[in-house]
Amino acid sequence: MALASVVATLGPMGTDAHAEAQRHFDQVILTDTFSAAVEAALLQQTYALVAAGFVERDRAGVITGGWVDLHFRLLGRLEVADTWVAPTKQMCLASHPAAGVLRSVALHPATQVFAETFAPAADRRYVDAKPAAVQLAARGEVDGCIGSVDVATQAGLTVREVFEPTMVWCLYRPVTNPLQPAGTRANRC
Repeated sequence: MALASVVATLGPMGTDAHAEAQRHFDQVILTDTFSAAVEAALLQQTYALVAAGFVERDRAGVITGGWVDLHFRLLGRLEVADTWVAPTKQMCLASHPAAGVLRSVALHPATQVFAETFAPAADRRYVDAKPAAVQLAARGEVDGCIGSVDVATQAGLTVREVFEPTMVWCLYRPVTNPLQPAGTRANRC
């Protein structure tokens, strides 16, 4: 069932966020980060769809933020309108067809556990979305990636392992009374 409204979420096309947003909304605004998605939602007074499992890391792999940081920063500006659990798109460890042993993998920070499971010795290169990881592997800049099966296959990569976890999705909407933080009641004792 599509809602007759607009949602902002993580792009580019091919992300799990994009696929999930298309299942529920008529129009999807794609942004570079979940932080940018919530800012777009605030600016346009519309919804933002954020994966509860998202983690931000810098290129060196240092955690710079995640869902809880974003959620708490939104206090008084956006509120949770709904949450649900849904399977992600099928994910995979994929490699450039010429790659043998994977010495390096590109991945979105939230998928690090899969790199640890399927390519534990590989150096990691963090990107902002799984489609970007696939592109690095397709260009041969890394030996492999953690990506979505459909995107990896379209890019001509060899799929080595397939898995499909679930994700918790948080739908945010602008707070209707910005002077009163979300979740508070004026008549509390």
